[in-house]
Amino acid sequence: METFAFLIHPLDIDDIAKKYKIAKRVSPKVVGQVVRRRPSFVVSEIEGIQSKTGVKAKGWFIAVPLLPWQFTKLEEEYVVEKLAKACKVAKKEGAKIVGLGAFTAIAGGGGKALSEIVDIPVTTGNTYTTTTAIQGTMQAAKEMDIDPSQATLAVVGATGSIGQACAKVMAPDFIKTIIVGRDKDRLNELKDNISVFGEEGIEASTSVEDAVGKADVIVTVTGATGSVIKPGSIKSGAIICDVARPRDVSRKVSVERDDVLVIDGSIVKAPGDVSFNFDFGPPPGMCEGCVGETIILALERRYENYTIGKNITVDKVKEMEMLAEKHGFTLAGLRRHEQLITISEIDKIKSKIKEGKKR
Repeated sequence: METFAFLIHPLDIDDIAKKYKIAKRVSPKVVGQVVRRRPSFVVSEIEGIQSKTGVKAKGWFIAVPLLPWQFTKLEEEYVVEKLAKACKVAKKEGAKIVGLGAFTAIAGGGGKALSEIVDIPVTTGNTYTTTTAIQGTMQAAKEMDIDPSQATLAVVGATGSIGQACAKVMAPDFIKTIIVGRDKDRLNELKDNISVFGEEGIEASTSVEDAVGKADVIVTVTGATGSVIKPGSIKSGAIICDVARPRDVSRKVSVERDDVLVIDGSIVKAPGDVSFNFDFGPPPGMCEGCVGETIILALERRYENYTIGKNITVDKVKEMEMLAEKHGFTLAGLRRHEQLITISEIDKIKSKIKEGKKR
């Protein structure tokens, strides 16, 4: 039996209120002061995972009691030490590798500092997250009748690890790619590293609004703690794949813009009769790419620091795609706010786009 653990954390006060109802009656600052003193703990045991190859695995969700803003506002040394203690909890349970979810994957240079002080391998899971985001986005483009060779791609948060990899892998399929970030120098460095149809095929921008207004297909994966894409700036007919946690795309977009398609960073079906024994968002038996990568590495018996830092290589994205297929992971359809998007919903969006063009 192969083993793993995955670190999670509350995404907002509502998450904390599920366990401590008083959290909604006091200020967020007070809640933050209280939870930061809480030790990490086992949330659930993950059972029933079985690869197509016959290999079985089990794991544990380990909660790190910090809110998203605390991962960026508190001293990095303190946050990394808290994560290290969570890894000790995981190892005590029997885990042989630890996956880092959401903001736990950002602290300490994308897990690099953590990997240097713990005696268990870690991975951010960002390689398979990248793989599934690309697969889901390209599937959505097909459903929306968008031909990438005639379309503009925007990658928001392009200087982050997932954003860089998405831009490098996807840019050759699009007639133009806009890479978006806050640091112009890092954007220009990335621009130079992307091989596409000549210099004119890549544009670097620090304006999310401007890029989103031009793009037919958008992948967004920033480290922001609030929405960065609002309803008014999006081009009619666009697809947006929101890989970020917390979400980059405002919920208002799905309410106010019936002429665009917003999808989550892709959810996958794990192999076997899987029970996560905890409601962490996806439907039963399904998980996000970062969780999937941790499971895949356990099934593969690859107990090593796999995705660490901000350099996700194209070769690793392709390797993770191959390993996912080997062990029986499959995309669980296109989803928005964790709910399956039906063909009829997509048809309605396409009808609204046509109506807009007639006006």
